Amino acid sequence: MAKSPKILKKFKLSVDGQGYLGIADEITLPKVTVKTREVTSGFQAPIELDIGQLEKLEGSITLLEYNDAVMKLLGGWGVKTTTMTARGAIQAQGEAPVPVVVTLEGFFKEVDMGNWKDGEEAKLTMQYTVQKYQLKIGQDEIYNIDLYNDTRIINGKDQMKLLRAAIGE
Repeated sequence: MAKSPKILKKFKLSVDGQGYLGIADEITLPKVTVKTREVTSGFQAPIELDIGQLEKLEGSITLLEYNDAVMKLLGGWGVKTTTMTARGAIQAQGEAPVPVVVTLEGFFKEVDMGNWKDGEEAKLTMQYTVQKYQLKIGQDEIYNIDLYNDTRIINGKDQMKLLRAAIGE
């Protein structure tokens, strides 16, 4: 018997501890992409090698209002990072819901106040960049990435540990 997919059924966002339930419309989570180098020399087809880096971690949030508290968090030079926590529940038909928690540390780099149209929400989209990214599904920590401390823990294993050791860190 085929299982049904787990569907995101609830979602809430907090920014620096302030909750935005009912105001946060959407979050685009960072895409995690391993940087690779294509090698062709001597192979019958190109292969890609992990070069020990990730692509830039960034995303966006959309609020259903012009929220001055969030808008004032723009920029990150010389100030503390902003912490965002997105919590959701995924659930397959007939099964118990499973919590999904994403914790991001970084700063907002762009404010987009969108278009104005009478009678519609004043949507606010904020682009952010991330230095720390943690993803938990249920009790499992899937990702724990800390760019400043050069850690990339995936499924409990720090993929950068041996490289840090090799350079004496």
